[in-house]
Amino acid sequence: MQNNLTKIYAFIFPKIGINRSLRILILVNSILVFIMGLFAPFYAVFIQKIGGSIAFAGLSWAIFSIVSGVLIFLFSNWQMKVKEPELLIALGYILRGGVFISYAFMTNISQLIVTQIFWGIAVALGTPAFDSVYASHTNKESSIIEWGRWEGIAAIVTGVAALVGGIFIQNFGYQAVFITMAFISLGLGIYVWRLPREVL
Repeated sequence: MQNNLTKIYAFIFPKIGINRSLRILILVNSILVFIMGLFAPFYAVFIQKIGGSIAFAGLSWAIFSIVSGVLIFLFSNWQMKVKEPELLIALGYILRGGVFISYAFMTNISQLIVTQIFWGIAVALGTPAFDSVYASHTNKESSIIEWGRWEGIAAIVTGVAALVGGIFIQNFGYQAVFITMAFISLGLGIYVWRLPREVL
């Protein structure tokens, strides 16, 4: 699977000369950014469908964001002691898969609040670990280029995902999109978990 992902990356970005570890990190996290982008622009519409208001959509998104931010502060010292931070990346992907499954079978506002908190935990575990592992594979001379490539690719992928997500949700509904997101996220987590430790 790793060779296939590398070939896909090389096909899409043939002239981007960065090391193997960064290519894997960019590709895997770009997939996560893509599946997130399928849904995020249409979040408020989804909340209305389960009986919430636009104001409540803002509140629930705030809960997710604040929980993730506070937990990033609280988890940081502990994460510094983790010898294999790439496993935290994998755990973050797997927990997000659980979040998307919960969205797929969302029935009430209480479930949404719990899901938002759970999502905040997933982000707090995975995002700082990703940044740390990514930074460890950059070098001082080209770090701006290496970080710029990741940020640029992520922005492009987010835009493409918004276009695709609108079409998918309109034609197949939210549940089908969430289930697809869940399987992809779980697959990413398993892939990163199974990578040889020396790769990342």
